[in-house]
Amino acid sequence: MTSEPGEIDYEDGLQLVPRLIVKGQMSNAVRWADELCRHRPDDPRPHNQAGLVRQRLSNPSAAAVHFCRALMLQPDAGEVWANLGTARRHAAEFDAAFVCRQRAVRCRPGLPDARSALGLSLLASGDYREGFAEYEHRPERRIALKGYGTLGLRAWDGRYSDRVRHLLVVTEQGAGDTVQFLRFIRPLADQGLEVTVACPENLERLVRTASGVASTAPLWPTGSLAGYDGVEMLMSLPARLGVDRDTLPAPTRYLTPAEPRHRPADNGVFRVGLCWTGRSEHSLNALRQTSFEELIPLLTIPQIEFFSLQVSDDRRAVPSDRRVSDLAPYIDDFADTAAMVDQMDLVITVDTSVAHIAGALGVPVWTMLAQVADWRWGYDSEWTPWYRSMRLFRQTQAGVWNDVIDRIASELREAAISWPGRSRWRPFASSDPSG
Repeated sequence: MTSEPGEIDYEDGLQLVPRLIVKGQMSNAVRWADELCRHRPDDPRPHNQAGLVRQRLSNPSAAAVHFCRALMLQPDAGEVWANLGTARRHAAEFDAAFVCRQRAVRCRPGLPDARSALGLSLLASGDYREGFAEYEHRPERRIALKGYGTLGLRAWDGRYSDRVRHLLVVTEQGAGDTVQFLRFIRPLADQGLEVTVACPENLERLVRTASGVASTAPLWPTGSLAGYDGVEMLMSLPARLGVDRDTLPAPTRYLTPAEPRHRPADNGVFRVGLCWTGRSEHSLNALRQTSFEELIPLLTIPQIEFFSLQVSDDRRAVPSDRRVSDLAPYIDDFADTAAMVDQMDLVITVDTSVAHIAGALGVPVWTMLAQVADWRWGYDSEWTPWYRSMRLFRQTQAGVWNDVIDRIASELREAAISWPGRSRWRPFASSDPSG
């Protein structure tokens, strides 16, 4: 049982709040943080903690109030400016978030989290060169490269030479990030590098089909690393290549799907694949997911055959609706997902790996975005420079998908009516990754 706020030392109380947050005891964390604020209203630390608790409770406006109070007491607190920037971003105040993140870096230029957060804001605004440079400060990169360093593999310095022939590139974050950034392997191969990509097992078959990839390896190889001349993180390649918005590689199709384990009967009807949620354990999934029930209005549109690409627990709704064919029994890994996606005429999905796979295959894909979308989708455009076949449908109100579904339904009716037939709809005629 947690002690009452007056029963332990004030400094111990400050250490207790983050422990309660980690344990998920949010109501106790709120109670303690607020009591500490009342006990010492002129100390910025409890105000910062009270803001962090509200941020975890998805109340960015309330969090910002506490962060602002902390900054009134300590205007040069770089960590608090970074926290305020995150709160402003989650409140869809993107310009204000950018200013806060700039201020955080000015106050604490050596704070890696502040530098990488500023990088994400720069990337969202379309400044890829500066954004990727700042994103190099992400702590995860340093930790991973240090781990490979202990195995005897030095970090690649970005230079091409006779001493660097075989490079190990390590994936990071989610499957969608991996698919999105695989496009940067081809430019390395064009410079004469043999590139092995270290990735999770469920991605290996798909990654091996990416243009320029010579082979794959486990994320943490157990054998000798003597055959490699250097290591780099996959999401660091744009910085190494000096990519900006004008030079961003955007091939129509840079993955090759595997032979499918199942081919739906070709009855000449417009095929649409659906995906409405990502992994439940993803920290942002609650913000970007919708539900099968919210997609049901689409199922009433005639002249369309619907397929579920969902492989998580949320596919349980599919068998009860005969209007949707469940493809999960034919999907064991991401290569299988790609094989199913490649047979669709259109994919409608939330922001998850399915969207990236469809885009990397050149399959037409409509991606549904939360009001506060990930950096890669920018702020307001319907199109993205990352995938030529993708359209973006954004929420106008946080957490509300009705208007997104209505717009998609309207567009889908027109697409079904005007669909000329599968052979002419697809944007390519062969499986050549060069497009």
